[in-house]
Amino acid sequence: MSKTVLFKNITVVTPDEAGKIQVYSDAYVAVRGDRIIYVGEERAQAVRALMEAQRESGGSQIGFDEYSGKDKILLPTFANAHSHIPMVLMRNSADDMSLEDWLFKRILPREEHLRKEDIYYASLLGIAEMIQGGIGASADMYFMADETACAALQAGFRMNLCHDGKFHDESGWKADRAGLRSFRKTFHGAGGGLIRTSLMIHSIYLYPEELYPELVAEAAEEDVSIQVHVAETRTEVANCLSKYGKTPARALADFGVFDRPCIAAHGVHLTEEDMEILAASDVTVSHNPASNMKLASGFADVAGMQRHGIRVAIGTDGCASNNNADFYTDMRLASFIAKGSKFDPLQLPAGDILTMATYNGYRGMGFSDCGRIAAGMMADLQIVNTDTPAMWPVNNPVSALVYSGGVSSVESVMIAGRFVKYHGELTSIDLEKVKAETKKRAAYITQFA
Repeated sequence: MSKTVLFKNITVVTPDEAGKIQVYSDAYVAVRGDRIIYVGEERAQAVRALMEAQRESGGSQIGFDEYSGKDKILLPTFANAHSHIPMVLMRNSADDMSLEDWLFKRILPREEHLRKEDIYYASLLGIAEMIQGGIGASADMYFMADETACAALQAGFRMNLCHDGKFHDESGWKADRAGLRSFRKTFHGAGGGLIRTSLMIHSIYLYPEELYPELVAEAAEEDVSIQVHVAETRTEVANCLSKYGKTPARALADFGVFDRPCIAAHGVHLTEEDMEILAASDVTVSHNPASNMKLASGFADVAGMQRHGIRVAIGTDGCASNNNADFYTDMRLASFIAKGSKFDPLQLPAGDILTMATYNGYRGMGFSDCGRIAAGMMADLQIVNTDTPAMWPVNNPVSALVYSGGVSSVESVMIAGRFVKYHGELTSIDLEKVKAETKKRAAYITQFA
């Protein structure tokens, strides 16, 4: 159930409508139902807004819970722009390998044996980890997405979830329009708008040339966005140049992939022309610093993408390659990699990182009313306790969040006005049951390679 809540005397850190970070000290934020109805410095105005909202709904009594903001920061939940949530089953089991060996020798052979309930419980575990760390939404790319959708709805978690949209039989790959249509009909807008649907086009290297235009036509016909991996490794780029005489971004653009709204994961090895292609389309690039470093894929030129006007968000990638969904670590890494690789401490300041982690990710997923703390926006919020040795003294709250914040500081998480974590406790997931289920399922899956 959604609650009526007044956050009081709290520091608010949020992007504004232009994506610039704003800080409000000793603020009041009123939430009723799934929406924020007041943000400001006056308690009386906040209470009045709650009373007016109650009257407009036909009620005569006003009651609300108060959440003390002493030594707390209120900010939007993070939007994880690229994940493979069920891969949590393979966490810590395929490490210190090249991406190509990791994918083709370990991951793909195991994925052939995944069962529906494996996906469901793994999704609950991954979602629990994300909620614990302040993530309120994820753009997820994996198989049997209906199981992940059911897990997300149970947990009250927001997702842009892509359907495979294709199948393979004895005659080869084929587009699966009926499957995508059914998936969209069942889940798009489910949970009061928690779920958005998209189409998976894994990459430029997994499918035959003739399938790509069919998949694009399928996405257009069903009016869904696309999720795709782009230019993750030098090997991918070299192979694409050999096969098509083009970079992955150019080849995907020529197939029409970027004619649809799109989340393009990685973008580690983009040329200037590639960046121009992405900037000319409704493409959000998901920067995945931890995964890219662990697999030695390289360092994405985020500053270059921003210079071209590309919307850049942050993603964790899957737990088989990260090996966690710690968004605070990914934010810190994103900033430090940019500074260190360019020998420039001014690269990707803390404010830019927070905008990438929140506002940009939600826009890329198609949730236009999330990612900011303002009246009328969805109440997707996290509360960070700064009264810890790692974050004290706060001084600059924006710097504190990016450079010294951590998962352990996330006290509560609200999605669509519902607390899914409250004062340290998950409220929508039976974590002990999920841990027991995923332990035995991980043992089954990891035996295959």
